[in-house]
Amino acid sequence: MRTKTLAQAEKILTAAARLFAAHHFHEARMEDIAEAAEVGKGTLYRYFKDKEELYMALLARAADQMMERLREVEAAPGPRAKLEAVVEAILDYFDRHPHLLDLIQHAEVMQGPDADLPWQRARLENVRFVEDIFEEARKNGEFFVADPELAAWMLLGGLRPVLRWGTVPRPPDLARRIVDQFLHGAARPACGCPPGPAAIQSLEETRPMK
Repeated sequence: MRTKTLAQAEKILTAAARLFAAHHFHEARMEDIAEAAEVGKGTLYRYFKDKEELYMALLARAADQMMERLREVEAAPGPRAKLEAVVEAILDYFDRHPHLLDLIQHAEVMQGPDADLPWQRARLENVRFVEDIFEEARKNGEFFVADPELAAWMLLGGLRPVLRWGTVPRPPDLARRIVDQFLHGAARPACGCPPGPAAIQSLEETRPMK
């Protein structure tokens, strides 16, 4: 039996990703994937026993790639810039891999919401990463988030409808606008004045106790 190689596995996953981007998951057959990857069916099944295993590997690869993108965010100058970089990285990655949302949804439906899925682990890491940005902002006095965990889920979860139904091509300032709406709210005082010290103190007092 020939030895499996990372290069061959990557070639198959890349072909599968292209195929899933053009067809629904249930429409893509293993023989189609083998043809797209220019390998025999025997070779394909030697790497992935079925389509379920293949798409789980695809999700694992996507999770690793997404986390690699987010690690680059740490170089951004300050919490606000980091939040914008997080939003921009996520929007850009999913726009480049439009099939991924459907694969994630399929995995969650088939495996259940509590399953130990590769993307679920990445999602939890993303939430912790955004919470760390909020904590950095609190420490340096840039802004204060009363409930960091809930806010992180809301920010990241709110990107899905933007990806699904938002304007394409994306406006170049979209990440900045999303973070601005998130931090300051859609509605502003008529004068356009930022909240004063009293309002910030009130937010501090409403922060949940750990």
